[in-house]
Amino acid sequence: MRYQLKKVIREVIVMSLASIISSGLKTQKLPVIFEEIADFLGAKDVTEAMSRYLRLQILKATVGEKWLRDVFSVFENPDLLVSLPKPKALPYHPKHISEIFFATLQKTIESSAYLGEEIGSECISEMLSEGLSSALESNYNASLQTILNVWKGSLPPDLSVAQALGMRLDRVETKYATSILAPTSALPYTILEALIQGSYNRLSQLYTPLDQNVISTIQIKNTYLTAHLTALGEYITSVINDLIFDVQYFTERLENYVNTALTVILERLTARLDDLEAVESRHNTTDPTTGAPLLDDETYASMLAEIYADVQALQNTFNQIKTEVDNLISDYFSNLDNVLNDCVTLVINYLNLYESNINTLINNEVSAINGLTIPSDIKSKIAEIYERIRAYRGCGFDYS
Repeated sequence: MRYQLKKVIREVIVMSLASIISSGLKTQKLPVIFEEIADFLGAKDVTEAMSRYLRLQILKATVGEKWLRDVFSVFENPDLLVSLPKPKALPYHPKHISEIFFATLQKTIESSAYLGEEIGSECISEMLSEGLSSALESNYNASLQTILNVWKGSLPPDLSVAQALGMRLDRVETKYATSILAPTSALPYTILEALIQGSYNRLSQLYTPLDQNVISTIQIKNTYLTAHLTALGEYITSVINDLIFDVQYFTERLENYVNTALTVILERLTARLDDLEAVESRHNTTDPTTGAPLLDDETYASMLAEIYADVQALQNTFNQIKTEVDNLISDYFSNLDNVLNDCVTLVINYLNLYESNINTLINNEVSAINGLTIPSDIKSKIAEIYERIRAYRGCGFDYS
């Protein structure tokens, strides 16, 4: 296998040399033949490499490293080129920038003289562009940008500007916003999305405190309503306790009154019963001297009628007392019901009044929130700005 590979390589080399010689013979130019053979064998590349190495050594031996350090020195201390007062806001004077440019260009030409144009220009230009780009970004390059941007600053805005405009779109004129957003490199509907995002943030900042106010008011309402219900519950409990004690006191007074009245009636009935027994005994007893009853029939009947009249009077008194007690009980409990109803009505009216006032406050806040025209204004402005940008670009979707 290895032998076959060597054989193939040898055949390719022989065929290539034969082709070069045949072409040279046809043109009848022997120097061309030898030049192409040397190029094919790589002798030309070796000669050029040795030449570049020799010239590099000559450059290093003649001018040394100081020659290269001078390239960096002019950036560090531009007064080596020309002594000028530095501006207050910049590290370089505009003439320093031009002198540094020519000094760098001179070093490029000098290196080209030693190493050749390609290597000489590359070793300085590429070294400065690659090695010094980040180091000079905040001083030399920044000074150049600052000076040029004062007169010709033209960096277009990015999408963050669209989002920032969206956050204050209700206070921005549409033509002004269009003039700011038209140079943006994004697509019209990408700008639209940035405007919507900024407007959403704006509305969130606007509505979040309002929503929190409503929530806070509702929480205050619930807190105070619970506290009032607790206090009113304690008040009703106190009233009921007082009424229970009053019922007990009323019952005791009524009981004492009834007991006193019935005791008097009972004593009088007992006395009339004793009188009846005495009259009966006297009517049934015979006088031994006369043989007649001690109490004749007429007197007996008269006394019975008198006792009966007293008993009827006591019966009427009892009925009057009974009626009076019933009326007292009815009136008392009627008044008791009125007191309870008045307490319940007072509590309900108080709660209704309190809740009505709080609900009125909450409804006013909600109405104020619903009455805000900022969302519709922002929406119409976004649509107008989008249509204007879409008209500039001649593209985009129709969201109307």
